[in-house]
Amino acid sequence: MDVMKAHPKAQLRLLELAQIDAKHARLQHLAKNMPEQVNLVAIEQDRRRRRAETAESLGALEDAQSELATIQSDSELVAERRVRDEQRLQTATSTKDIAALEAELQTIARRQDALDDRQLEQLEIVERLTADYEAKRTAMREIEETAADLIERRDLARENLKTEAKELALARKTLTAAIDADLVALYEERRQRKGIGAAELIGNVSGASNEVIEAADLARITKAPADEVQFCPDTGAILVRTERSAG
Repeated sequence: MDVMKAHPKAQLRLLELAQIDAKHARLQHLAKNMPEQVNLVAIEQDRRRRRAETAESLGALEDAQSELATIQSDSELVAERRVRDEQRLQTATSTKDIAALEAELQTIARRQDALDDRQLEQLEIVERLTADYEAKRTAMREIEETAADLIERRDLARENLKTEAKELALARKTLTAAIDADLVALYEERRQRKGIGAAELIGNVSGASNEVIEAADLARITKAPADEVQFCPDTGAILVRTERSAG
């Protein structure tokens, strides 16, 4: 393997770059696993159920109101017919006509009584369905208000994440411009492997793998010239030696 040389300070900048990339990865994870979005998904089935129940309840109420309107219309027609027959009865002179009108008025009275009973029953049905609809609409509004609050907080959080991501992108651009292009390219190539481009050697532990480095590898790494780029034996990430490193 070809040996790459890089000034120790340039290698230290790779740790800053790795921190920026770690923060960016954290932002991406947060964006995909936002608590508000998770809660929205969790209540979505309940939202659909409540909307469907409210729509069904409204449909039943409208049908009942339509039936009530029909009964009331029929009742008005019967009442008008009764008034006309009563007026005709007052002016009738024929015994036959009087008998026919009286019989018809009795039929109308029975019809009116039946319609009055139906109207009372239908009024009770409308009242019950109205209460049911109002309760379901209230329940739907409550969960929709909860959803609206979650959406507002989620969108605000997303904007904050976007702002932070832009700041990180600018910081990364500025930092990489101050590092040798070949070293940055090596860092990127290593980062593509396991997600970590560079890490600090802390004592005898690799910051990339969080594992203790075997004695032979550690001896080779610590004895190498300071400007010679070293790598984590387990992950292949660039291993940056600092004052906290062994040796």
